[in-house]
Amino acid sequence: MIYVFGSVLQLIRVETDKDQTFESFEFTQSYKNGVGGKGALQALSAARAGAKTALVGRTGDDELSKHILFRLRKHGVITSGVSKAEQTQTGTAIRLEHENRTIIALGASEKATADQIPEDVLTDRHIILLQTELGHGEGSKILQSAKAKGATTILNVSPRFDIAQDDIENLDYIILSAKYKDTLQKLCNGMDKNSLPTAIYISPDGKTELQVKGGVPASIPKAKLESLTWEYPEGYEDAFCGTFAAGLFASQPLDKVILKAHIAAALTASKAGGYDAIPYIDEVDQCVDSIVEQRTNKDS
Repeated sequence: MIYVFGSVLQLIRVETDKDQTFESFEFTQSYKNGVGGKGALQALSAARAGAKTALVGRTGDDELSKHILFRLRKHGVITSGVSKAEQTQTGTAIRLEHENRTIIALGASEKATADQIPEDVLTDRHIILLQTELGHGEGSKILQSAKAKGATTILNVSPRFDIAQDDIENLDYIILSAKYKDTLQKLCNGMDKNSLPTAIYISPDGKTELQVKGGVPASIPKAKLESLTWEYPEGYEDAFCGTFAAGLFASQPLDKVILKAHIAAALTASKAGGYDAIPYIDEVDQCVDSIVEQRTNKDS
């Protein structure tokens, strides 16, 4: 099983009208309420990619929590590991579409703790996926225990670069924005290369690089299909991480895992909506088949 430890948020999506701006007030005709939080979205992506996936985190004991968890369960995410924090509201993310900016109030998510993941699930039969939205304190504890017990560990360094050398030594895979590549390599200077994880650098325009054990980063060809526009890169990273974890769990070859994760990210970034844009595995597979067919025709 894949265990995703991370934030569970309400997402409010707003598109304001520049013609309706008055001093410090901006008006909008409507807004959308949905599911946000990197933990929730990566768990959703892994489930839609066909993997048995459990989400671990915290929400408030409120109606927002019921709404969010119901929507995740509809897509197969196991939410029994999401605890309720009393007298604390479920976290909220406000997405300002016109500014390409998101404001996050973590709320109850900030109270998530490492001991919510039972020690007996940290085995070589499971995958642990984390992000840095909640900070690295509790995540570091999880990584240390998981690595010691043989679980496969994945960290998405996003949205902030919040990681220590001890965390790196406890990772099998690290997925991060290409803008952090130099920062990560400086942090890894002097470390034993055998203790370094496989690093995957991704960009909102579709560029991807793979770096194995501190070696030279290798570029991965960008998928080229008319349907893949990369116009809305809001949730691409979460789609990549969830699909990547699902591929590893299915014991697929690494090149195939990365290709599917890349396609899932591209599909998500080619459709507005974040949560709603994350694809199911059959849509990903159709794109993979189209790419393989293109390459075959080109070679023949």
